[in-house]
Amino acid sequence: MPKTIEEQCGSTKPSDGGAVDADIIALLGVAPAFALGLTFLTAAQSTGVLFENSVANAQRQNIIAQTALSQGILHTYSVGSMAAANSISHMDPQEIEQVNESLLETLRRYFSR
Repeated sequence: MPKTIEEQCGSTKPSDGGAVDADIIALLGVAPAFALGLTFLTAAQSTGVLFENSVANAQRQNIIAQTALSQGILHTYSVGSMAAANSISHMDPQEIEQVNESLLETLRRYFSR
């Protein structure tokens, strides 16, 4: 049978009114295990926070990448429309009317089907 805390500490069991001393000895015997348990609890919580921060940073990077892609696509389309606007601005008014009539005719044919 394993030794009791009192036997390990070299103390005898109290016979009268020494229950407080036995409680103190028991508390001192349990303290290292309790401290180590709290250390493990703190390490587990820190690891949880570490992974939460990692996931949050990955989500932020994903949002930034998607935003950059959207901005790139919008910039690509706006460059094309700016070039078209620039080329139209240098056309004669009669040529613009011909282009507009051509576009309208194409749309009429497309929707008349």
